[in-house]
Amino acid sequence: MGTLLWLAFVLALAGATLNGLGALWQNSAVRDKQNGKLVRLAALLDLLRNPRWLMGQSAVIVGSVLHFGALAFAPVTVIQPIGVLAIAVTTVATARRERTKLTIGTLLSLVAVVLGVGGFTSLAATNAQVTSVSDATAVLIAVIVGLLLMVLGLIGSVGHGLVRCLAFAAGGGVVFGFASVVVRLAALAVERGNLTDFPTGSLIGAILSIPVAVWFIQQAHASGPPNVVVAALTLVDPVVAIGIGYVALGEGAKTSTLATFSEAACFLLAAAGIVLLSKSQHLKPSAEPQAAGKAEDAGEPESPREREETHSRGR
Repeated sequence: MGTLLWLAFVLALAGATLNGLGALWQNSAVRDKQNGKLVRLAALLDLLRNPRWLMGQSAVIVGSVLHFGALAFAPVTVIQPIGVLAIAVTTVATARRERTKLTIGTLLSLVAVVLGVGGFTSLAATNAQVTSVSDATAVLIAVIVGLLLMVLGLIGSVGHGLVRCLAFAAGGGVVFGFASVVVRLAALAVERGNLTDFPTGSLIGAILSIPVAVWFIQQAHASGPPNVVVAALTLVDPVVAIGIGYVALGEGAKTSTLATFSEAACFLLAAAGIVLLSKSQHLKPSAEPQAAGKAEDAGEPESPREREETHSRGR
């Protein structure tokens, strides 16, 4: 392995670690105040003064910069699967924080998500052949993204628990997938020296949509565990990017049938892993016994039944 490839590997691994830990810190900060609730604007502004949330957001930003930096030294097919390790980092860090053991179900679902997302992103990057985009196509892409966000936002608003978590996380992934397409188009225009194809309007739209993605992701954190949020984000991002390529940019005609079926199989594997991961997180023991223990330590009065049991044991 060459020096540049080693550098890319280290940068990507560091980026995945920071993204995973950043998601955990953000999730912890959001759920402390907004557990299971919709995050209102006032609460979101309050998070801007929360040191733990700011640390998490900073970690995600730095992790993303390192990930994109790694792409400067190695192909997407090498770097993108490494970025998927953020899911594993978040899962392991969450288990350590909560002092719980990873179950066989959690480990199997984690493997399914990592292999599925890693395989999908590698295949998508290998078969992507974006050329240019017309103004009409740019409008079509914006409409598709807008409709997806409206539908997912509605599902997240009326849903509860993991349904809300997955819907809002998917919404954040839609924005990042859209941004990935725009950045790819902009880089291609610069590389070819053809600035007439530079997607100025789409790039402005992608930048303006970042606050929407941040809002969606905080809603997801308020309703579900951090590894499920990261898993959904990591899957939906490339799915939306390649989906836009197929539907709006005509890439589907340039992709072989075998590659298409392989991408679909990887997507289904990752989706099944996310569902299983969600269920394993939902079914694991809650923190209620710990809370009860803390209440007893704090000297809260016992119930009549507890006093009777204590009296019986004293006999």
